Amino acid sequence: MVRMIKPGEYKQRIQILKKGTDRDKYGEPADTWTPLIERYIPAKIQPILGNEYFTALTTDTTVEAKIECRYMPGIENEMRVKHGNDVYEILSAIDVDTDHVQWLLYVKLVK
Repeated sequence: MVRMIKPGEYKQRIQILKKGTDRDKYGEPADTWTPLIERYIPAKIQPILGNEYFTALTTDTTVEAKIECRYMPGIENEMRVKHGNDVYEILSAIDVDTDHVQWLLYVKLVK
């Protein structure tokens, strides 16, 4: 059975950032974050509340929000999500139903 995504629910625009290593002006390694793809991805960002919050507390106290978006290859844990001025660290990237239709990203706010 094919699960349908309701595109009207994806009202926020995000960018997935991957970690790279460049050199600073002294030649030392410096971490940089560059977009996985240049375009913005429609998504739905929700804070963890209620029962979900207490469930998250039992497993990982740092989970602050969940982000739903269409599936795209290449998203991994340890990447980041940029939404406006907010940057989130991806703690867990889940391919919902493992059918390559939707990602569920559990994240925490970095800045």
